Amino acid sequence: MSRAPFTLAVLRLILRLYPARFRARFANDVIASVRGELERAAPAGRAAVARVSASALLDALRGVIPEHQARRAPVRVGGGIGDDVRYAVRSLRQSPTFTMVALSVLALGIAAATTIFSVVDAVVLRGLPFHEHDRIAAVLEHNLQRPQSVGSTLPQNYLDWRERQQSFAHLAALNRITFYARNDGGGLDTLRGLRVTRDFFDVLRVQPAIGRALAAADEAPGAPRRAILSHTFWLQRFGGADIAGRTIELNRERWEIAGVMPRGFSYPVGSAQPTEIFAPLQFSAAERRRGGSRSYQYSVIGRLKGGVSLAQAEDEMKRVATAVDAANPGFNSLNPGGNVRVLALHELLIGRVRTWMLMLLGAVALLLAIACANVANLMLARASVRGREMGLRAALGASRWRLTRGLLVEGLILALAAASIGVLLSVWGVRLFKAWMPDGIPRVADIAIDLRVLAATIAAAVITGIAFGIVPALQGARPDLVASLHAGGRSATAGTGTRRLRGALVVIEVALAVVLIVGASLFTASFVKVARIDPGFDYRGILALNVGVPIAAAQYKEALQRGRPYVERMMAAVRAVPEVGPVEAVSGGLPLSGNRVTKQVTLPGRPAPAGDDAEMDTRVVTPGYLQLLGIRLIRGRYLSEGDRAGGPQVVLLNETAARKYWPGLDPIGQRIQLESHERTVVGIVGDIRHNGPEIPPAQEAYVPLAQEAILYATLVMRPPKAPSRVLPAVKAAIWTVNREQVLYTDRVTLDGYMEGLIAQRRFNMALLALFGVLGLVISAVGIYGVMAYLVSQRTREIGVRMALGASRGAVVRMVLTNSALLVAIGLALGCAAAWYTSSVARAFLFELDARDPRAFAASIAVLAAAALLATAIPARRAAGVDPMIALRAD
Repeated sequence: MSRAPFTLAVLRLILRLYPARFRARFANDVIASVRGELERAAPAGRAAVARVSASALLDALRGVIPEHQARRAPVRVGGGIGDDVRYAVRSLRQSPTFTMVALSVLALGIAAATTIFSVVDAVVLRGLPFHEHDRIAAVLEHNLQRPQSVGSTLPQNYLDWRERQQSFAHLAALNRITFYARNDGGGLDTLRGLRVTRDFFDVLRVQPAIGRALAAADEAPGAPRRAILSHTFWLQRFGGADIAGRTIELNRERWEIAGVMPRGFSYPVGSAQPTEIFAPLQFSAAERRRGGSRSYQYSVIGRLKGGVSLAQAEDEMKRVATAVDAANPGFNSLNPGGNVRVLALHELLIGRVRTWMLMLLGAVALLLAIACANVANLMLARASVRGREMGLRAALGASRWRLTRGLLVEGLILALAAASIGVLLSVWGVRLFKAWMPDGIPRVADIAIDLRVLAATIAAAVITGIAFGIVPALQGARPDLVASLHAGGRSATAGTGTRRLRGALVVIEVALAVVLIVGASLFTASFVKVARIDPGFDYRGILALNVGVPIAAAQYKEALQRGRPYVERMMAAVRAVPEVGPVEAVSGGLPLSGNRVTKQVTLPGRPAPAGDDAEMDTRVVTPGYLQLLGIRLIRGRYLSEGDRAGGPQVVLLNETAARKYWPGLDPIGQRIQLESHERTVVGIVGDIRHNGPEIPPAQEAYVPLAQEAILYATLVMRPPKAPSRVLPAVKAAIWTVNREQVLYTDRVTLDGYMEGLIAQRRFNMALLALFGVLGLVISAVGIYGVMAYLVSQRTREIGVRMALGASRGAVVRMVLTNSALLVAIGLALGCAAAWYTSSVARAFLFELDARDPRAFAASIAVLAAAALLATAIPARRAAGVDPMIALRAD
């Protein structure tokens, strides 16, 4: 028998000679002594002293003092939750490297998740801020030949709908208008206005906080001009003063202020550019009369009556529309009867961005899951090293639940601390998002870190803390007491189950990272394809400013007569500016701006075209406009200075129009009628993507400015210098003709318009690329941590191998093989998951297969390279182990 077992046997025999009461008191004293010894030994690093004290004395007590075993509950290691918190904080402070890495990874994941959730919550998840908002609907006309298109309606249709429908308690029409108001400096400010019918405020169930709402009398033609101000504009312009009986000058006319809307009210809801002036919508005589003006520019919203569903309202509105068209044959030729949709207003606002927003939320959830898996792996490694500590605490009376609770509390403290840092980062992130977000996203003004978002973040932090803490807690709460107390000077070595679990977490990290990186690759490739599309003209360096007849020209016919000479004077003034280059003009829609004017098409001697062929985008241009933009000539000639008023009426068509109207024939010299003017085709020019790189060209006509009456035009120039350098001089020249000409300078270049059209794709690409990079880095850190820990645990084994003749290359291969197996499994699972979920991304890709093998190959290559780099450092460290030092490690 060896000396140690014999000594223990003698100690047990002697203790049995004493009374049970003495033995119990002695046991308590020994346990208190061991506890004190451990507390003193740990900070000083005297692990050997602590090991000898614990193993010798506790083994002596084991099985000798049954009274003590029966009364272990009073012997407490620590106390309640407060003690767990203090112990966890102390433990984290004693492991600064682990704490900093875990906090950094979690804080980045939580910050990204909080930022994206605040955006999705404000834009998609929240209801509209109106009473019974789900009863508010939009009534839209749409083209049956393009089912996805929805649009506004004619004023004549709205008036008939309002009289005939029975589904809505209130039905309102509205359209945007720009007001001009003189500021204190004598210049003109532009104000965002909305013309609304009397039912508008009843539909929303919102009334002015000051004054009154609009009445039916305010809609009558010739009624006194009255306006309702937004609360923000009232404070800015009037400082919150009493506005009873006051007026405001709008468009050089006096308007009575009827009221002020409540604080916080905005329309469109949450818009970054909310309405400042609400004015009564007074339909003109032409807009009330069938056969008069046809202007598709009015939106219609309504509040459903009680018990009426959206489907029922849509069925009735289709019947009403059909009856209206039957009573007025031919008037609504572009959208014949029955083409009506009824959508919830909330759905209309967010329907087009919901899937996109939820996709971003899913991507950031993947990133947070990678972060959780990474921290769980770190905690597992730490739990393995702390195995002896857990064993001693269990030996001193701590129950399994107590150990589990302590480790869970440690995880929760780590998660909540990371959440605190993440929230601070997300405040900056939300501010950046709002500035960076593409135009047209609804409810941008509502995006903020509020109590609802904070509550969600705290809940996510708690769930995250439990998620990455539960497995290490369960592992650490089941220590092998004998192995732990006899561990000697070695660090505790993880068991097979723990090693497999750590490997599984690495596999999960890699698989989730594959999904993110594949998504980032697809969106990057899609953006590159869009950016490489030739729009058919050279938009770079083009400066464009809108000008129109003065505000005082109130009569339509007078304005038409004055429009062209006014634009020509503007062109002459700008051409006089040094270094501005050639100056041309276009009316009817600047390329990439989204504006268009269509005219009905008739081919003399042939049946009238139907459907989409019945109308054509028509632009009125100066002779050098097409050459300035670089639109190529296919056949015939460009427009020239000889195409004057009173001369032959001519027109240029693009290739799409030529193929559509004269397939297989030469269109030069053919006749075509646009509205009331019959013209001769003198040239065919190349197609341009007028509405952006993603929209195919439509049929298009160009007519000479000299042969058409206009109200406004856009001056177009390509200065040799940067547009921003000549813009001040150009504006000054325009103001020499009319000092009150209002110039919109928020977007004055075609480069700016193109940026706006591809902004959402760039935003998606950049955001998913950021998530992909973060996922890649976090996964690489996880792989490095696992392999570094593996090398440290197998240092003695590596030393033995090398002492027995193993080469450094063999050691490196051993480490790389262990890593390669985990990474290969993760890559395979990740590719399968990405393949399965690719349908989510399909709708957001441009001319790209969501399962493009190049994206998968690139993702595999990037992750494999990152994994190799993350494994190379531990492998090099393993190859550098000194066998003699490793063998003396114990």
